[in-house]
Amino acid sequence: MRIIRNRYNKFILASVLSVLFVSCIREIDLALRVEKPVLVVDGMITNEAPPYNVKLTYTGVYEASNRINENQAVSGARVSITDDQGLKTQLEQVLEEPGKYQTNDPQYWGRVGRSYTLTVELPNGEVYESSPEKLMAVPEIDKLYSEFTENGSGDQRVGYNVFLDAKDPKDAPNYYRWQAIGYRMRLATGVLNPFSGAMENKQCWQSFKKETIDIETDVDFDGNTIQKRLMLYSPAYSNGQYLIEVTQMSLSREVYQFWRRMNEQLTRTGSIFDPLPSPVEGNISLKTNPNKLALGYFGASAVSKKRLIIFETDEAKRQRIEVSSQPFVPTGGCTNLFPGTTPFKPSGW
Repeated sequence: MRIIRNRYNKFILASVLSVLFVSCIREIDLALRVEKPVLVVDGMITNEAPPYNVKLTYTGVYEASNRINENQAVSGARVSITDDQGLKTQLEQVLEEPGKYQTNDPQYWGRVGRSYTLTVELPNGEVYESSPEKLMAVPEIDKLYSEFTENGSGDQRVGYNVFLDAKDPKDAPNYYRWQAIGYRMRLATGVLNPFSGAMENKQCWQSFKKETIDIETDVDFDGNTIQKRLMLYSPAYSNGQYLIEVTQMSLSREVYQFWRRMNEQLTRTGSIFDPLPSPVEGNISLKTNPNKLALGYFGASAVSKKRLIIFETDEAKRQRIEVSSQPFVPTGGCTNLFPGTTPFKPSGW
């Protein structure tokens, strides 16, 4: 009796394992999820010298859980910016970059205190318009500085944390956004020039950005110093010079709320079976139907920029960089090995 029961149990176990095995390799067809394309606008006018850019695209049409239709750029639109005094400028389509439109009047500058409205007329006749955005002043960046660290992020733990100090104006609500970009030299063994016998393409320059949306309100530090705010981590792939540029921008309360909601969406996690995140609607709507909103935002901001050049002189730190960066000197031509690099030094290097 025990033998029969054992054989029966083994039969059941084998059957279950067979079903599980077949289930693991069987392709599952997910239901198609189709979303109606929605206009997406990304643009800003500043008090820096023109040109100013606006990008127009459509959201993707989901054909499956992981495929999105391409060619979503908007072509043939009529785009303009108008200020609160009626001064207007047209934007022309940049053919080399799909969906990009750019001002062509070098005399049309963004001015602090003025309000600006974006108008987009699509090829189908629909006209979208943004709510007016006031271009507000922003304080200067007082100080930009770096600290050497061996506890960095990414593939290279040795590098520099870059910090910012600035003075916040008192008794006025202020909303900030920061962007940071760095330039670093990358090294390779180079390639042999058969005519000269020299090794060429041994160094190139690569840009990198802070990818997160860095925003803040002064509700907790009104009138005080914005002190030692981390702007960027710059990995040290070699001993040499590093160039960092930080941009400090003023935001309206509405733009700040938009970027805050965008941050919340970007930090959401889940599976493909979870509901889609709610769309982050901006300040642009269809003129004939204000309830029909575009995604994205057209903003106005004053800009303060500061640059920092990092060059390590401490011999102990230079040795640490030398040791840690040895695995990052590959064989071949520099611009061929590192994506997004150029053989030309960046401006200000």
